[in-house]
Amino acid sequence: MSCRDIHATNVFAFIITLISVAGLTVATLIPQWRITQLVTFNRNARNVTVYDGLWAKCVQQEGSSGCYVYDTEWYIRVDQLDLRVLQFALPFSLLFSTLALLLTMCGMCKTACCSSKPEVTTGNCLVNSAGCHLVAGLLLFLAGGIAMAPSVWFLFYTKQLNRKYDNLFSNDFAVYVAIGCSGGLILASLLFCMWYCMCKKLPSPFWLPLPGMSNTCLSHTQVLNHYTTCCLVKCCG
Repeated sequence: MSCRDIHATNVFAFIITLISVAGLTVATLIPQWRITQLVTFNRNARNVTVYDGLWAKCVQQEGSSGCYVYDTEWYIRVDQLDLRVLQFALPFSLLFSTLALLLTMCGMCKTACCSSKPEVTTGNCLVNSAGCHLVAGLLLFLAGGIAMAPSVWFLFYTKQLNRKYDNLFSNDFAVYVAIGCSGGLILASLLFCMWYCMCKKLPSPFWLPLPGMSNTCLSHTQVLNHYTTCCLVKCCG
């Protein structure tokens, strides 16, 4: 395989990251995290289902398709520790994964836009494709871990609440979406690291300034002299 081309591993990891970020965004915004069912045996009253989310609470009556009470200020009054932790963890996970997406796009564009034998003297930038993918992989692993840990803890916390309040609560699909998307981010990071390990020993100008450069690459002194000359020409010309 040639590291000078966009490899299928990088494309597959990018697609997984994109889907995971989209799913994690949806899971962060929707209120379907924890369900509280208030059952009554009065025939004149309807059973009520309460959905607790990170930012809003939805109250739905039996037989209705929508929420008749939608509390948009729930995020201020959250009294459950696991939801409060998720309010901080998931946005940070989205931030890191978005930065990883931007780095991945930068590295892939550098790989696609360069010729088969790129030279530093003719290039307009010194973007290191391998470095972009490696840093993106580390950010994705961090983002997946930040989102995975509190999401799994959410499941155990619900069990603890059920032991205390006689099986009143249950988990909804948002927590499983968050766990699946967190696993997708970690999988994408492992794919980037696998690509890095496979390409590390191959000579390629894209690996500046990593060790093991081929003789065709320019030294750091030559690169510095080139950019100094360019700046002088632009300033004095």
